[in-house]
Amino acid sequence: MNNMPMFVYYILGLLVFIIVLMVIVAVHEGGHFLIAKKSGILCHEYSLGMGPALLHKKRKGGETAFSIRAFPIGGYVSMAGEDPEDDMLKGFTKCRLIIENEKVVKIILDLNNPKYREYPEFYILDYDLIGTEKCLDSELFITVTSDKIDESRIKELKDDENIQKLTYQVDRRCMVNVRKKEEIQIAPWDRSFNNKSWPKRFFSVLAGPLMNFVFAWLIFLLMGVFFGYADTSSTKIAEVQGPALEAGLENNDVIYSINDIELSDWSSLQVAMGEIATGTNLSNGASGITFDGKVTVKYYHQGDTNDLRTAIVTPQVYFASSDLIVKYDNEKSGVIIANSEAETKLEKAGLKQNDKIVKINDIDIIGIDSILQFYSTQISEGTKELNFTVERDGVLNTDEHIVKIYTLSDLDANNIDPINVKLGVSTGSSFQFVKLLYMPFKQTGDASLQIIKTLRQLFRKNSSIGIRDLSGPVGIFNLFTRLVQGPDAMYNILYWTGLISVNLGIINLLPLPALDGGRIAFLIYEAITRKKPTPKVENTINTVGLIILLAFSVFIVISDIIKCF
Repeated sequence: MNNMPMFVYYILGLLVFIIVLMVIVAVHEGGHFLIAKKSGILCHEYSLGMGPALLHKKRKGGETAFSIRAFPIGGYVSMAGEDPEDDMLKGFTKCRLIIENEKVVKIILDLNNPKYREYPEFYILDYDLIGTEKCLDSELFITVTSDKIDESRIKELKDDENIQKLTYQVDRRCMVNVRKKEEIQIAPWDRSFNNKSWPKRFFSVLAGPLMNFVFAWLIFLLMGVFFGYADTSSTKIAEVQGPALEAGLENNDVIYSINDIELSDWSSLQVAMGEIATGTNLSNGASGITFDGKVTVKYYHQGDTNDLRTAIVTPQVYFASSDLIVKYDNEKSGVIIANSEAETKLEKAGLKQNDKIVKINDIDIIGIDSILQFYSTQISEGTKELNFTVERDGVLNTDEHIVKIYTLSDLDANNIDPINVKLGVSTGSSFQFVKLLYMPFKQTGDASLQIIKTLRQLFRKNSSIGIRDLSGPVGIFNLFTRLVQGPDAMYNILYWTGLISVNLGIINLLPLPALDGGRIAFLIYEAITRKKPTPKVENTINTVGLIILLAFSVFIVISDIIKCF
């Protein structure tokens, strides 16, 4: 698969992007829809995507239209009564009526609709399509006339006894034909969102974000079932690659010690590598990583306790704050940059692969141990940039290379270790029923905490994470394009699907206008003050919030596109 042309990956990435986003949105809107229906709220439309409708279907006799729209970003459930100006006949003076069993079952406002031209036209004099909390059928009516009248005087003429008026009872499931193919069911008092009890309104709004957390939990559960969990009970190697492979280790070897620290399980191996990452002596008094970046690994070949072997491994050393990977080069007698990927902080600072690092912030870098000690001791929370002095092609480069780095709190917010020393070994995984009982909850909680920490970093004074670091649809598309190229594509796609679902849930809970959290804030205000916010004020705030949200979304999209170049 790695030999495929790049455009194939873009197509696969686009397909995965659309499917994942639509499923997450479908789950979110499904939460709103299910609870609203259970609460007796009339839902006019359940839509996936925004913009022009590509598919618009309504089940015969059903009251909700299901649609798929052109732009696979977002979606909505249109509930009756959400809009304070939810008056379908407002602004219309003429209509046609379809009457069955002495009740109006359809009101046609599109007079040019050829399907209904056989029905006579009427002037609308008065109507009530909502009724009261008594919910009596007789409350719903429409009064019309076929007499020729002055449309500008309809309000005055509705009480004129000289005009022949016809008053009809309106069926509670009456449809209104607004445009040629658009028909909307009327919402009597008891079917309106605004008239439902506080708990029903609250949970109809809250259900969307909650379903995102439930969906993420389900994704993590499926990952546990099909991919299992890491087997950390021993130090048996399931897969060997990179440095360990070059040193001669093989799959099924069992690591006995690292730099004379005896290991009991995979956690003890990680602890030992964490100590090595500090560039200092280990807890047993043995030396840490050597000058030229090597560690001594003793292992049982293929798990045979009678066959103890020794390998000298040169692990990969990664410094997350500056996107830096280094290794010791014997020919250059120094530490060189091993990064090969583009779009790193190093590339932006003018640094290149195989540059020999001479100094960082005027501190000499001689070996791997010294650069480990520098990153362990010289970087504090307030450090935002590093000044690299490098030698390129045997010549000291006099250019200034200022690398903007992530702060320690930024890394912590994303659960990233500042320094990683990796041997190139990994443990196996297996189905573990006990872990399956709690790990999906833990993973959902960890994902939530990670997103909350990242949001908090946006507003910290010394944070290196800003608005421009956020990603929107273009950024997510680029992410999936990279994921489909990896060896663990399905696992990573599922993991990020869960993470994005949690992200959507948390973002929607923020108390911002036009988001679910904004509507929840109004409902909490109502619960505290015992009075509803003025509908027009709430609608105005939500409209302004929506405009700001759309503008912000455009900014994020433009920012994502700029990052691509």
